[in-house]
Amino acid sequence: MKKLLSGIVKTNSAKDTSVVEVASWHTHRIFRKRYQTTKRFLVHNAGNAAQIGQTVTIAPCRPISKRKSWTIIVPTAPAEKPKLKAKTSKEKA
Repeated sequence: MKKLLSGIVKTNSAKDTSVVEVASWHTHRIFRKRYQTTKRFLVHNAGNAAQIGQTVTIAPCRPISKRKSWTIIVPTAPAEKPKLKAKTSKEKA
C-alpha cells in the first residue's frame, strides 16, 4: 500500500514541479509536549494543475529526477483567497 500524504502547495514556479509542505505532529518523549514539524517535498504536478495555497494529496512514484519522486494524486481543496476587510474610521484612529 502506498503512503499517502496531505499538504499545501507552496510554490509551482518550475515546469511540472511543485513544492508541497506536509505538516505532522509529534510528542516529545520526555516532556510529553506536542510540537509540529514540516517537511517540503518536490512533487510532479502535470500541467501545473495545482495552484499555490491548494491542499493536495501526494503519493510516492518512481524517481522522476534527483529530488522528485512524489506525484499529486488529487487536489483536495481549492486555493483560498485571502479575505481583506476594510478598515473603518474607528479602527484608523
